[in-house]
Amino acid sequence: MLSILLAIIVVGTAVVFVKVDFSNPSNLEEFVTNKLEKTSVKGVSIAIIKDNKIDQTIQYGYANENMKVNDETLFQIASLSKVVTATTVLKLHEEKFIDLDDDVNKYLPFQLKNPHFPNETITIRMLLDHTSSIKDNWDVLDELYTIESGGGDSNITLEQFVKEYLDKNGKWYSKETNFTENKPGETFEYSNVGYGLLGFIVEKATNMPFDKYVKETIFKPIGMKNTEWKHQNIETDNIASPYEYGKELPHYSFPTYPDGSLKTNVIEFSKFLTSMSIEETDDKILQPETIEEMLKPHSNEGKQALGWSYSTLEDVFMKKLNNGNIIGHTGSDPGIFSIALYNREKGNGLVIFMNKQMELEIETINIYSMIKRLVETADL
Repeated sequence: MLSILLAIIVVGTAVVFVKVDFSNPSNLEEFVTNKLEKTSVKGVSIAIIKDNKIDQTIQYGYANENMKVNDETLFQIASLSKVVTATTVLKLHEEKFIDLDDDVNKYLPFQLKNPHFPNETITIRMLLDHTSSIKDNWDVLDELYTIESGGGDSNITLEQFVKEYLDKNGKWYSKETNFTENKPGETFEYSNVGYGLLGFIVEKATNMPFDKYVKETIFKPIGMKNTEWKHQNIETDNIASPYEYGKELPHYSFPTYPDGSLKTNVIEFSKFLTSMSIEETDDKILQPETIEEMLKPHSNEGKQALGWSYSTLEDVFMKKLNNGNIIGHTGSDPGIFSIALYNREKGNGLVIFMNKQMELEIETINIYSMIKRLVETADL
C-alpha cells in the first residue's frame, strides 16, 4: 500500500512539473509567453493601463487557425459585456429617459412579477445589482445558444425572449425555475436574464434597437469604432474564434445578447475603462455624479455595484490583491474568458481577453499565475 501511495505522489508531482511553468523572468512578455505555452490557450490579448493611458500591450498566439492575435483582434467577451449595458442604462437615467427605481412594468408589454411575491415591485436598479429575483434557467438558456446551429446572431429578438421567459403565458415561463424564492430587492443572485431584460428596456425607452443605441451613445463618442454587439455588423475578419477542448467553435450568440455578446478589442475596451476616470477628460460617457451612483456598493455584502463588482479579484482567487478600490468584471462562456479591472483613484487598469474558457485542470495554474503578475504590474 505504501509503495502504491508513493507511486501516486511521484506521478502527480511529475504531472505538475510537466503542466506548470515555474520560471519567473523579469521580462513581462517572456513571462506571459512561458506561462501560456504550458496551456492549451489558443490566443490572448492584454492591455495594461497606467495613468489612464495604455502603457503596454501583449499579444500571444492565434485568433484562429490562420491569423495571429494583434492589438486590434476582436474577442467576444461574455459577461464582461454587462458593464457596458449597465453604463448604457445609467446614461438613460442621467438623461431622464428612465429612473433607476422605476417599476420595470412601465416599459413592458406584459405584467412582470415574481410569482412568489406578486405584490412586490421589480425595479431597474434591482436588475442592475442582481437582486431582481429573476433566475437563470439554464435548461432553457443553453438551448438558445447558436453554437449547434452553426453560429451567428440569434433569430430570437429581445422582445420575443423576455415575453416567452417572463410573461406567465410564455412558452419558457416557469414559476419554479425562472424566479427565486427571495423577495425582490433583498438577495443577490447573479442574473443573465436580468441583463437581457435591461437591453429590452433600453429599446422601449429609446425606440431604438439596443445595439444601435449603444453604438451611437457609447461607442462612437469615445472612438470604439470596431466594437459591435452583433456578428452581422462586424466589418473585419480580425476576430478571434472561441475554442473548447482544442476545437474551434463557430462565432455564436444568444437572444439575451446584452448580457454577454459584446465583441471588442483591448485597445477599444481600454478607452471604455478610462472613460470612468476621475480626471476631467473629453471622452467621458457619464457625468461624475452618475459614475458615483453607479459605483456605490448595492448588494452582495457591499461587493456589487450597478453592473460593476468589487470582488472580481476574489472571484479569480486573488483576494489578497483586492484593496477595495478596484472595480471590474469577468466573462466566461464556451471558448471565452475575459477580465477587466480598473482603479479610478490611480487611473490604472488591466484588460485580458482569451479565446478559451478557464477549465478545472492543472494547466490553469499558469493562467492564474499570469493574471497575478499582470495585476501587480498594473499597480491596481
